[in-house]
Amino acid sequence: MQRLMKELICPKCGNPTHNLYENVCKNCFLKQFKLAELDPVISTQICARCGSKYERGQWTDTKHDTNTVLEKVESELLLHENADIIELGFEPQKLTPYQYIVNIYIQAEIYGMPLEEKLTTEVRVQRSVCDACSRIAAGYYEGIIQLRASNRNPTDEEKKKCDHLVRDTLSRMEKKGDRLAFISNMSSSKEGTDYYIGSSGACRQICKIITSKLGGEHQESPSLFSQRDGKELYRVSYAVRLPKYVPGNILYFNNQVLQIKNCDKKAKCIDLQTGKKVIASIEDIEKAEFLGVYNDSILAVLVAIEDNAIMVLDPTNYQTVTLKKPFFLTAREGEEIPVLKTEYGIIPIPEEIEA
Repeated sequence: MQRLMKELICPKCGNPTHNLYENVCKNCFLKQFKLAELDPVISTQICARCGSKYERGQWTDTKHDTNTVLEKVESELLLHENADIIELGFEPQKLTPYQYIVNIYIQAEIYGMPLEEKLTTEVRVQRSVCDACSRIAAGYYEGIIQLRASNRNPTDEEKKKCDHLVRDTLSRMEKKGDRLAFISNMSSSKEGTDYYIGSSGACRQICKIITSKLGGEHQESPSLFSQRDGKELYRVSYAVRLPKYVPGNILYFNNQVLQIKNCDKKAKCIDLQTGKKVIASIEDIEKAEFLGVYNDSILAVLVAIEDNAIMVLDPTNYQTVTLKKPFFLTAREGEEIPVLKTEYGIIPIPEEIEA
C-alpha cells in the first residue's frame, strides 16, 4: 500500500520522521536544543556611597533595588535566535541586601513547537565607589563660582536666593545625567560666596540663571591646571557680579527720585513723586546717586495737606517745608511720615518697602 505522506529518516538516530528540525528529528533536536542560556552566577556593581549602578561600562544614577537586579538578569539572558512568542517570568528571592536567587520561567515557540524552560541564577551585588563619589571625596572641581556684588557686599537675602538657585540647578542637571553636577566645597564671607563645582558646564548654567533672576553679569577666566592623555585640562573661574543697587534702594537719577522695585536684566523703578514707572538699563542705573533706604529714614510731622502739596515739619530745625504731594501718601494731618533728608531736600518715602 502506498504511503499517504513521505517519511524522512533522521540522519542522527535513523528513525523515521515526518519533519526535520535543523536537519534532525524532533527527539534529537530537543536533546541538543537550548532555548536559553544564563550564567549560574551574575555580578553587578553599585556605589556604596550614593547607590548608583554600573552598567554597560558606565555609572548611572539608577538606584539599586530588586527591579535593577531583575533588569540585570534579563540583560544577561541569551534566548535562541529562532524563539518566537516569548514570555518571561521572574521569581526573585532576596537572601541579603547583596545576594539574590532568581528563577526565570520561559515560554516560547520554536518552529511551531511550544517549549518551556526554567533557569536559576545567583546575583551578587558588589559594592564599590562610583566616579562622581570618588571625585567628590577627592575635592575635584572644574570651576569656581565667585559670587560678589558691585561696590557693596551681597545681602543675606541675596546669598540665600543664590544658594537656592545653585543647588536647584545642580539637582536638575544631575537628574539629566551630568554626574559632575555637584558642590565639592564652598566658602562664605561678608564679601560673598565661592562654590567649587565639579562640572564647568553646570557653572556656566548657574551663572546664567543667577544673572537672569537677580541681574548683574558674569565673566569667565580659564586657567590650565593639568594634562591627561596629552589633552590640556582647564579650571574656570566664574566671577558673578550682582547689581550695585537692589530693590528698595532710593536713587537720584535724571532729576528724578526713584525707588527700585525690581532689578534683573533691567532696573524697574518708580518715581516717588509722580508714581510713574521708570525702566533703565543696569549700566545707566549704576551711574545714579544713592540716597538711602527705608531704614535711613526719619519721621517728620505732616502739618497740612493741600491739593497737590503737603507741608511737613523739618525734624532737624523744626521749620515748615512745602513739598509736592507724593502719589502714595495715605497719612492724615498731624501724623508722622518717613522722609529722607538729602541735598535735594526732604523726600517722603513709602512705608511698605524696605531694603
